[in-house]
Amino acid sequence: MKKLPYPNKAETVLWLGIYAAVLTWSAVNPHDRFTWFLETLPAIICLAVLTFTWKAFPLTRLTYWLILIHCIILMVGGHYTY
Repeated sequence: MKKLPYPNKAETVLWLGIYAAVLTWSAVNPHDRFTWFLETLPAIICLAVLTFTWKAFPLTRLTYWLILIHCIILMVGGHYTY
């Protein structure tokens, strides 16, 4: 059985850095602060869930990158309120 490609430490740090940079950017002077919070809350919850479940339920590298792309869409949408 072929072993799935899991992210290494460097890739995880890169993923978290991109996530933090986009979240920080989206929090600076959003169109509406409360709407920003509501629209980025799923991305924040996602990070918490991934943090607590990464050892018990490891995902592939592709899955983590696709989740990041979805989180970025939520953050950009929160900044501009879609």
